[in-house]
Amino acid sequence: MKTLATLMFVCCLAVLSTAQDNNQTAPVAPETFGLEHLSEYLGLVPDDISFRSDYTEPDSFRLQIVADLMVRPLGMIDYLTELKNAHVKAQPEILAGILHSDMKGEYQTGRRGPFRPDVADLESRYNLFYTDPQLNHLLSRAASYIDIVIPRSTEMMLAPLSRDQRAFLTTNFKELLVTREDEEFLSPQAMDSLERLEEDYAESFVEFGQAIDRDPLVAAGIDCLRDLLLDLNGLRSGLRSGALSVKQLVEGTGYLPDNVNRDSYLGMQPGWKIGGAGNDYYSGDYKFILDFGGDDVYDLSYDPKKPHPVIIIDLSGNDHYRARTDFALGSGCLSTGVLLDFGGDDRYDGKSFGLGSAFFGLGILYDADGDDRYNGDTHVEGAGTFGIGLLIDEGGRDTYNAALYSEGFGFVRGAGIIYDVDGSDSYYAGGKYKDILRYDDHYLSLSQGFGYGLRPWMSGGIGAIIDIAGNDNYYADIFAQGCAYWWAVGMIYDSSGLDNYQAFQYAQGTATHMALGLLIDDYGEDVYFGKGLMQGCGHDYSAGIILDRHGNDIYTAYDLSQAAGSANGAGVLIDNEGDDRYYTKSPEKTQGYGNPRRDFGSIGLFIDLGGQDQYLGNGFNNRYWTTPSKWGGGMDIELNPPDTTGGEQ
Repeated sequence: MKTLATLMFVCCLAVLSTAQDNNQTAPVAPETFGLEHLSEYLGLVPDDISFRSDYTEPDSFRLQIVADLMVRPLGMIDYLTELKNAHVKAQPEILAGILHSDMKGEYQTGRRGPFRPDVADLESRYNLFYTDPQLNHLLSRAASYIDIVIPRSTEMMLAPLSRDQRAFLTTNFKELLVTREDEEFLSPQAMDSLERLEEDYAESFVEFGQAIDRDPLVAAGIDCLRDLLLDLNGLRSGLRSGALSVKQLVEGTGYLPDNVNRDSYLGMQPGWKIGGAGNDYYSGDYKFILDFGGDDVYDLSYDPKKPHPVIIIDLSGNDHYRARTDFALGSGCLSTGVLLDFGGDDRYDGKSFGLGSAFFGLGILYDADGDDRYNGDTHVEGAGTFGIGLLIDEGGRDTYNAALYSEGFGFVRGAGIIYDVDGSDSYYAGGKYKDILRYDDHYLSLSQGFGYGLRPWMSGGIGAIIDIAGNDNYYADIFAQGCAYWWAVGMIYDSSGLDNYQAFQYAQGTATHMALGLLIDDYGEDVYFGKGLMQGCGHDYSAGIILDRHGNDIYTAYDLSQAAGSANGAGVLIDNEGDDRYYTKSPEKTQGYGNPRRDFGSIGLFIDLGGQDQYLGNGFNNRYWTTPSKWGGGMDIELNPPDTTGGEQ
């Protein structure tokens, strides 16, 4: 074996040298070369990592993009890269639009647009109080969406449903995503009863849920966001240049007779509020708030029995947003919820289903700058169910805290994304709801780039965190950090920084039960730590991939990790360069392992393409190896050997 490994290593360098010398050969990404080469060494081709849709009975909720990626899981790398490149600064509607285009159902033949108002719908219903044309144009535009377009688009979505079925969404169906702390103290009989009840909810929803078409509502929300930002850009530009002043804008006519119905004036209708440059306090259930500055406090609520659009715009100040109920603060519950904050060190204290959450709708939280803190419980901070939940933060050192189904979470027919552009950030998920079926001292996270379907009834969606710059920390417990379950996709892309990934189980590029998980880290000296089923692990017809392109990294895991395939799954670990250290506690099922379950086994590909590396386990520096498994093995080579000649001769 040593002679074969040495020969393969020499041949590898010869092939690579020939390819590099041929100017007509298109450059090949290192990870592509590594996958092709190790696959050939093990008697495979990369396309052997593939899963057919008929392994399970298809359901009507499956997304086309998920079905396509299951056929070619390695395509996740390009797909996530495209998502990372999709965002344009100060234009959150672009990323939202791209995600919407990816939300096509596998069996969906056409896609409907939003409700289109006619001339009669757009006739002015309000008198003018404010005198500035730009401000009035913004308010008129917002009113057309709040009063007409979004409610009518919601009706298009829900038209096939009866009154009872509509109520089912925010009561029974919601319970499929709700966990209570006292469940850990229930008796086995009570737990069985609760599980049967949730199964009944799922089966009841399947009977009518396929009739729900969230496309018109999501499209209406994206159109609304795009149009409002156009008007806001002009207004903010005038304020920056001094052509406009906040005082003049909010003064309006300055006088209204006592006997006048103020509700008939634009910007003063019920549920609307315009705030000046001072410190303002808002409390209640609003449809529209525009605040021009100051350190403001928002105590906001929302009643899902009376769904309506919510648009909050705050131009500056260190603000504190507090949710008094679920479905508040950038929450689209059977509607569209948009929260835009353009500056300041802000704090967002949510409950559940907020902070960029979509629950049969579109929920967007956009924060342009500042060191911000996001706190929530369940289905928060970029979480999508039958819609798109998006949290975009473009600057500052930010902290994200959540308990469950959060921080880039995609459930049935949904996409949930956190996109953080700059700053050293901290992500924490878990610590509240115990994994009572398996552990006494560990908690479910199901967050941080997690896609989740409800086995076996409903396929899942797309969950992702994309973080562009900064030294970031990711902390979770069970199911997190580029992970997925049941016909779903979970991903993390971290572009740069010295990053720290800590989890316990099912994390860091892992998937289980017909799902796909991916973690990409481009630059930085990173640390990956966890127990098992992580760092490139696919279990039960699933593929998990971890790709680290640069830096001296440290990987630590106990078992079934670091390129491990189990029960016809595929696990891939690729590290392109750097002096890395790989530690495992149980070498039997790590560092290139594919167990022989069922008829055709599993695949584990461990690839290190550069650096002087250290191993505790199956691996060797500058060697090839196989493991006692079906299709499992690894290689450590110098794809781009260092120059030892002392320079050009």
